[in-house]
Amino acid sequence: MFKLSLLGGLCGLVCGLVMAFFYMVMYVPARYFINMEFDSFASLPLFTRIALPVLACFLLALLFHFTPKAYHKVGVPYVVERLTYHGGHLPVWNGLMQFVSAVVGLLGGLSMGKEGPAVHLGATLGSVLAVRTKLTQYGVETMLACGVAGAISAIFQTPLAGVLFAFEVIFLEYRQHFVLPVLLSSVVATFVSHFLIGPMNAFDINALHHVTLSFELLAACLLLVLMIVLLVALFFHTQKMAWRFSQVSVWWRFSIVALLTALAAFYLPESLGIGYGSLSRLLSGDLLVYALLVLILVKTVLTAVTIGLGIPGGMIGPAFVIGGMAGVFVALVFGVTVDNIALFALLGMAAMMAASFQAPLTALVAIIEMTQSSSSIVPALFVIVLACLLLRVVFHQESIFTERLKFMGMASSISPFRRHLRQHKVSSVSDDALILPVKIPLEQVKDLASSMVNYAVFETDGRWYWVHRAHILEALQNLDIGPQPWLRFDQGVGVMDLRLAVVSEAILQIDEPSSLEALLSWFQESRQNDVLIRLPNAIYGVVSKHRLDQFLLKHDD
Repeated sequence: MFKLSLLGGLCGLVCGLVMAFFYMVMYVPARYFINMEFDSFASLPLFTRIALPVLACFLLALLFHFTPKAYHKVGVPYVVERLTYHGGHLPVWNGLMQFVSAVVGLLGGLSMGKEGPAVHLGATLGSVLAVRTKLTQYGVETMLACGVAGAISAIFQTPLAGVLFAFEVIFLEYRQHFVLPVLLSSVVATFVSHFLIGPMNAFDINALHHVTLSFELLAACLLLVLMIVLLVALFFHTQKMAWRFSQVSVWWRFSIVALLTALAAFYLPESLGIGYGSLSRLLSGDLLVYALLVLILVKTVLTAVTIGLGIPGGMIGPAFVIGGMAGVFVALVFGVTVDNIALFALLGMAAMMAASFQAPLTALVAIIEMTQSSSSIVPALFVIVLACLLLRVVFHQESIFTERLKFMGMASSISPFRRHLRQHKVSSVSDDALILPVKIPLEQVKDLASSMVNYAVFETDGRWYWVHRAHILEALQNLDIGPQPWLRFDQGVGVMDLRLAVVSEAILQIDEPSSLEALLSWFQESRQNDVLIRLPNAIYGVVSKHRLDQFLLKHDD
């Protein structure tokens, strides 16, 4: 655990540095080349804000056209897929593809977020760190969780929400034995992000005053929940319709995104980008009442179409913005004072995130950390729980990431049996093996009588052979009868030629698998009954298929 905690801290440090670089790569061109504050596309001239998304979609289509299809898989669903089917090992090239494509899309004003790409990048960093340090499967999953938590913490500066996001969205369960390394990664990443970028106040929401519970607040919350559930349902079903065109040429798909985004840039530029700027203006008093409901609907559909047609962006930021706008709309319907509009914006953000990604605690903690206030806990819990329940019961929807994997015919989580196997090392079913030379001195053979190790292995002609220790001792006893054909003399010292002394069996030698799940897969693919495994510190162990079957039967619930 101490080693994993140190690696978790290192992972958080690297995640903080990479996320700061990711942020600067987006901020510097926007500030000094496009001449705007990042995510403030509505302030650009008409031609510029129309040309940017068209150019971005063209560059993305060009990038996807000239790169192998294996590198096109990016985002949170891909992270979950790699965790479920590939032991959490993420290719570096996919991470690089995610970085470049996300920067192009975000600078182009496409309706997408930076948090999803950040999760992919963080998970890739954690996976690479685990591979470089040769961790077991347990360690790989721990580092992947550290990378995810570190990325979310660095990009939002919400350390606890980052930890909960890793558990609720990626692993779909709480893993207590991961907590310490993941917490350390999250905290270190937040420190690095704060030091390099400064404090992030994406929505300029100050600490809330005391919230008074009343029937009017209850009625407003019920209306907000209804609106959020309908928006999430629209968000989901629009994406599902777009997923059906996943086999269509990338040029056609991205051209549709470019056309719709250009139209939005002409008629409703507030819908461009992530939307943080638009929500901030709403909270500062520029309420845009005449177009607020239209803006909410356009932002929802535009984001769903953009992501659904394959643009490699995130959904977390836009979901926050859509929920916040819905909260402001409900507040205006009920005639809430301007001072309390921020409360409803927060409630909408929390409900939208919780319902879209089925991450209730992550959403709750995120708004508490962003506002540094616990005043909204009770109404926030009310809208979060009710929105999640209604979406599951009425619309039978799970997380949007889970729905995406289900559409692709994949599971979003591993079975309890496989999870149990991943948590055990190969050493739990291996028997130690003595490494002997092919020609072993007789004195060394006699010493085998006092050994507690049952198996011995030797290598000859590039192949490994194994034999039971007792058989070697039996061959030694035959010297009492007379000279044996295996007896040789080397500089006057009697030696035993194991190739002639005992009947040995050839055995394959492999490096230590990452877990018992990997070992079971090896047995199934190779159809071998036994294997010699090189364990750490040049120790060898023999694992038989029978021994593994006994372990599986003993631990089968």
